[in-house]
Amino acid sequence: MSQTKIIEIGTGYTSIPSKVGAATEIVVEEIVKSCLKKGADITIFDISDDQRTPSNLPIEEVYLPGFIAGKVGYSLGIFHKMKRVWYSTLLAFKLNRYIKKDKQYILHFHNQYNFFFFWKLSSASKRKNVKLYYTNHTYTWSLAWNDIESLVKTKYYMERYSMQKADMTFVLNENTVSNLIEHANIDKERIKLIPNGVNTEIFTKLAPDDQNVLALRRKLNMENKKIFFHAGTICERKNQLQIIQYLTPLFKENPDFILIYAGGIREDDYFASINNYCKESGIEKNVYYAGELPPGRELNTYYNLAEAFIFASKSEGFSLALLEALASGLPALLSKNLEIEFIKVKDNGISTFENQEELLALIKSEILCPEKQHQHALQARDFVVRNYSWDKVVEKYFPGILYADHTAQ
Repeated sequence: MSQTKIIEIGTGYTSIPSKVGAATEIVVEEIVKSCLKKGADITIFDISDDQRTPSNLPIEEVYLPGFIAGKVGYSLGIFHKMKRVWYSTLLAFKLNRYIKKDKQYILHFHNQYNFFFFWKLSSASKRKNVKLYYTNHTYTWSLAWNDIESLVKTKYYMERYSMQKADMTFVLNENTVSNLIEHANIDKERIKLIPNGVNTEIFTKLAPDDQNVLALRRKLNMENKKIFFHAGTICERKNQLQIIQYLTPLFKENPDFILIYAGGIREDDYFASINNYCKESGIEKNVYYAGELPPGRELNTYYNLAEAFIFASKSEGFSLALLEALASGLPALLSKNLEIEFIKVKDNGISTFENQEELLALIKSEILCPEKQHQHALQARDFVVRNYSWDKVVEKYFPGILYADHTAQ
């Protein structure tokens, strides 16, 4: 029998490789890169883009007119949903034409619209030689069921349906596993817990005198500043305002301390509240918004500017930014309310805080002490390389299909 064909499905939010910090698109890209290294027959089906970032990725485009395909952002409202519907419908038609009856396939979906429309617009005979995989990236499913039950019925009913129909559902945390088994009627044998990975070749530790690091410091006029960093979509759930509030006493004592935060603005009012707080508190010069940074080496340089990565989300399914920071050799300070599994591991470069007092104490004892900061940095990088590089993680998706070392074939 011929080798199984794997098709990774881009969500249609933005094209791959992503020009913005779109976590799901980054996941698709990195899965494909690692599968190619291991000899897989794999292709991405993705939204058309006449300005696509050049790459060697094997991509089949699903055509949408440029005025539709090029619109990106949740602020588009109903247009955003219509774009999902248009793309998912045309995606289903293209997949139906592509699939041949004499070949085995795995279709790996990452979005509820994409899966739902393919299922509805394909026949059982067309799917006979097709395994359908679905990765649940939605943090909502990790919350307490009483808090999300109504939301699932109104917003994520297609996702529940998709996971019920999928041959295998991949999830990012144990809480989601429990919710799917207990409340979504999904057999535990069709659920697999697989963490996201990180590209440890792109996200890596740079020397303090690296030319890119020095150039970025000069560009930002921060040559002699002590920098902390945060990356994440600007919204109340990511809780950037609380980080800034907690750091305010440190800024008052140390005018040369800076927080750089980056990410796409999802909630304009929330972003305005951050700016208003900084102005009213007299710390505007201590807080710098870097915008939405493109994924890859530029973002890695930002991680390497900092002494620590600070993360205080109110809820999180799994944080790709956290893995990137650790891979970059950046110690992480995390809110204790986060239930990300690997936080519980010892000697991983992560320290946790419950309140402002604990955060400031950690900064003073663990981050501003050069020896301890260096030790945390080494542990962070080592922990991710050993456990979360994409080359290791990807084998969990497709066991028995990938070569352990394609270069030896």
